[in-house]
Amino acid sequence: MISSNLHRDEEAVSAAVATVLLFGGVISIIGIMLLSLMPVIQELEGSLKRNDMQAQMQIMGHEVTQLSESGIPGDSSQVQLIPVDGELRWDRLRGGMWYSASWYEGDTFRIRGALDLDRDIEVRHAESNVQAICYEDMRLGPDRPFLFTPISQAEKVLVTPKHGLTIPLGPVKINQAGVEHSLSIGEVLQLDADSQIISSHDLVGLQMKGESGTTIIPPSKAHPATGKGQHWVIPMPAGNSVVEVFTDDDLLVQWEINGQSGIDAIVQSAAVRLANSWSKEVNLTESTILEIVTDVDAHLMFTHGDNGRTSLLSEDGNYVSKYFIAPHSQGYLNVINPGENSATITWRNGGFSVPANQTGSVSWPPAGIDSAATIESSENIILQWGTGSDGMSMIPAVDTGQITGKIFMEDGTDNYVNSTSEFEDYSSKLGYSGDDGIVTLEDEGAMRCIAIDQTASGWISTTLPWNSLNGLPEGQIISSWQSGLHPASLEITLIGAESDATHANLATAWAFHISRLTYEFDTSINGLEVAWSSGAIVTNHPELNPAILVGPIDRQGPGPRFSATVPSLHPTKTSVSGTGDMNLDLELVMRESLASTTAFDVRRGWVGPYGDAIAAWSSNNLESSEDWVVSPGRLDLLMDYTGWVPIPSHGPSEAVWHTAGQPIQFNLQISSIDVHLTEASS
Repeated sequence: MISSNLHRDEEAVSAAVATVLLFGGVISIIGIMLLSLMPVIQELEGSLKRNDMQAQMQIMGHEVTQLSESGIPGDSSQVQLIPVDGELRWDRLRGGMWYSASWYEGDTFRIRGALDLDRDIEVRHAESNVQAICYEDMRLGPDRPFLFTPISQAEKVLVTPKHGLTIPLGPVKINQAGVEHSLSIGEVLQLDADSQIISSHDLVGLQMKGESGTTIIPPSKAHPATGKGQHWVIPMPAGNSVVEVFTDDDLLVQWEINGQSGIDAIVQSAAVRLANSWSKEVNLTESTILEIVTDVDAHLMFTHGDNGRTSLLSEDGNYVSKYFIAPHSQGYLNVINPGENSATITWRNGGFSVPANQTGSVSWPPAGIDSAATIESSENIILQWGTGSDGMSMIPAVDTGQITGKIFMEDGTDNYVNSTSEFEDYSSKLGYSGDDGIVTLEDEGAMRCIAIDQTASGWISTTLPWNSLNGLPEGQIISSWQSGLHPASLEITLIGAESDATHANLATAWAFHISRLTYEFDTSINGLEVAWSSGAIVTNHPELNPAILVGPIDRQGPGPRFSATVPSLHPTKTSVSGTGDMNLDLELVMRESLASTTAFDVRRGWVGPYGDAIAAWSSNNLESSEDWVVSPGRLDLLMDYTGWVPIPSHGPSEAVWHTAGQPIQFNLQISSIDVHLTEASS
């Protein structure tokens, strides 16, 4: 038996175990320290991502501003975005903003829910009765063509591209019944009237029946309060035609047709209740365009041949009124009195009465009137001018004062056609006699007017006369914008009481669906972003709190002046999303003036989570106002500040442009920019 000399050193074992435990403890402590430092490391990484993309989007924003404010259609630019990490993608449904402007002193106009994609919208105008609201689809965005459906009584349609602040770079693409047409600025195209017309650009058009007719031609850009304008481009048919421009002011007219041009000055008579007019007769062997420019706001009436009738637009901007200017052209005036009282219609040295709910007619012009004349009525009337026995005219609605509504009164013609919308919220009515007539061509999204007839200090709920997109997937929403089932941005006209007018154009609002370009990234928190939205660069980093990195661009002063160009970015069909280096190809498609006139109340609201922050950011200079410090929230006492003021009681995302009661020289433009987002080639 061999004895063992092995023995355990208990102290050594204890020391080894202690060393291992100590090492494990140190490792655990280090692990815990690393774990506790991870959020800090992630936040530092997040700050790097945010700051890097902020700098890159500021470069992109500069290019967008240059294009939107001074570019012409076809101008382009390219920007490369290189994310540190995270994903670049388009958010088409959570971006947008709106402006509103009131055209009469003391009025306000506010909207809520205009961009929610359902049919519900609320408006607020506490100062007087709201008679009606008209909605118009602005057709903003790529692949959202203008849609025109001729009336069944028309035999042919003459069209030319509508002029605006800018004109299309290339030819306008027109499709009818599968046949493609290209139409350049200055050209006239004749189409059949038996099927829908699809155009890449807005058109000016005449729907013609027979060889005669007359109509009021809308200007290229109408004054929002009066409907008058200073520029017209008219597709003229072959044959004998007369145009008359009439207004209540001295008049300078520039005209051009077939390479010929001229300038005529007409001084208004000093006689009481005489207006001013200029007319030109042309005889053409083929269709062409006539372009007319005036120095003051005016109406323009076009007459072709010896038969026709048309409703006259009032001085309040609608068709139901007490005040009109009648053209000097020889024919007759037809007066429709839809009221319950007899209407006395007067002009210089003459007049007559029309019983309640009846029509009356008088030869025009009367003896002793050698120009256009002002017409006044004791009651609301609808006034038509006509010549000959035949004609075709859209009959204005009594309830809205516009071409669409729900209540109509016959005008004495032989035949009537009612066209009711699928929603039964509005309809239109056509009256015609004989085989002749002309009606202007309107796109399907134009002036859908809903009668309201309410006086309320709070919100008034109305319904959009389009399909609801609430709950639909993004692809169906985009398809609905393209097909016109839901408006791709809105122009809203408020009609109501002003002085003794019941159907005055009180205010206008514009609500824009604008896609957001977002850079999405994570830190210790998911769902962070840096985004470009309607000219602003915004972020919710850190901790999902909305913050403004670069605010929306507008121009202010000197004095009570405000000007803004809204950059409307929309991705093309083939734009991608991704995490790598990305190229953005920017192309200006359209730049249009929405308003350039005097306003008395201008407001702006933002859609989405950054509305409150933008309203606060825009009013930073308010802190320097002593009046605001002394009396916060009192706009009536704020005399030492001009600029944006957020109104928390009106909704934190809304701000009002404050000028201490002075009229605002207001200019608003929209620039539509198509963006093609692709992966950068290696």
